[in-house]
Amino acid sequence: RRFQVAPGKIIDTAFEHAVGTRADFRSRGVGSAMIDAARRFLHDRAEALMVYRGAERSPGYRFYEKSGHRDLVYMRTLTWRPAEVEVGDIGVGGLEECLAGEAELLRVFDAAFGDYGGFRPRECGYWEMALDDMIFSVIAQDVIFVRYPAEGELQAYCIATVRTGERASEQVSIMEVAGTSDVAVREVLLGVGREGTERGWPVTTIACVDSPWRMLMRQMGFEEGLRHTMIMGQPIAPGRLFEKVCADFDAVVDLKIDVWSPNYEHTIWEGPDAKREITVEGKDLVLNRMLMRRLDVESAVASELVTIAGEQADDRERLAAALPYVPWEYHRIDWT
Repeated sequence: RRFQVAPGKIIDTAFEHAVGTRADFRSRGVGSAMIDAARRFLHDRAEALMVYRGAERSPGYRFYEKSGHRDLVYMRTLTWRPAEVEVGDIGVGGLEECLAGEAELLRVFDAAFGDYGGFRPRECGYWEMALDDMIFSVIAQDVIFVRYPAEGELQAYCIATVRTGERASEQVSIMEVAGTSDVAVREVLLGVGREGTERGWPVTTIACVDSPWRMLMRQMGFEEGLRHTMIMGQPIAPGRLFEKVCADFDAVVDLKIDVWSPNYEHTIWEGPDAKREITVEGKDLVLNRMLMRRLDVESAVASELVTIAGEQADDRERLAAALPYVPWEYHRIDWT
């Protein structure tokens, strides 16, 4: 699937899903062999393997860590149990109302997350595809769409769901929320809160550290838990990955750049005017994050999380210009 690492920087990824080994075949290398086979098969098709994970102390998490995946972003659950909610000028509908205005959704989403990565790139047609994709087909859910204002130019929206059928759950789950201001987002969150109070259920969501609405939600009464979920990933074509995510090729035009970790080493870039070679050294976690635009490179070098063999005076600044840190936000609607 296509994945936005940074504004305008889209890579091809393969998200692992429903990976498991029969009990009597466990601890025999079967799972690791499957991941190895996926790497080989996907090398010319994608730049990275990724997986949505949780439970950092679990055998499942350790399996992915052992197979080369490292944490790229952390999310935490927020839960709201409002006793009473007064709403303003909002409109409430369902799936039909949500999909009727995809162009407006795209405009508001871009206003909110234009400087972010961490999600599938949005375009008209995305929401229709996502809300009809695997998870929403397998797990029956009713869509609640809240917009602000009720009429006129859209300023904020929230897409939430309620699970029904065999896997029904007594909560209202926010799938995506976006807005042009905190004031507008507050209005749609109040609207979703009322949907919860009318049912006697809590409202839940997942937010990243850099979420633009996390502090607003806490001010409104959302209770924040410990970090709960993460996107794990690993590069499988590091050179192609660098070329797709680099923000400033001029900064490294005269460099050949290698990366080295205890578990892998690659040449990720050779500039057209390359006159010298540097090797960026670090643990897998740090280098994976650097290549996915999730590392403050200058701070990492200053604190020796990253070291540079063959470094000259301004190399760390040039590397930071090529791979600047980008905030990520996770949207539940992407988990399909």
